[in-house]
Amino acid sequence: MDFFNKLSMGAKLALIGGAVLIVDLFLPWYGVFGISINAFDSEILAWGGCIVAIAGALVLLLKAMGKKEMSAGQFKPEQLAFILGAVGFVMIVLRWLTENEFVKYGLFVGIAASALVAYGAFTEMRSKGLKVPGMK
Repeated sequence: MDFFNKLSMGAKLALIGGAVLIVDLFLPWYGVFGISINAFDSEILAWGGCIVAIAGALVLLLKAMGKKEMSAGQFKPEQLAFILGAVGFVMIVLRWLTENEFVKYGLFVGIAASALVAYGAFTEMRSKGLKVPGMK
């Protein structure tokens, strides 16, 4: 637990969001008459958005653990984590906008947790003095 205490607030938020998303993959996202389906059965925008946002949290986790620092071209790890978290959030919101009948709580947990990953990575990125990729 000492490792978790050494993390910055942004990294903690992103990691908590990523952990919640792992559980959320198995929660009911849609259902009616006692039948529920989880993210894996809700097409690629649901499970893909969760996986992409989890990957963003993992980038920060690996950096915090002192593993090899990863980057994507010109993007630093914090920027990469923010991009992945934001893309995951957008994918899950698109899933909600394209199929909004018989929605269960798992979808809303996914939206909130992916937003937490994106916000945590954004906070971490700004604390390092980095800018949002693509913005001047």
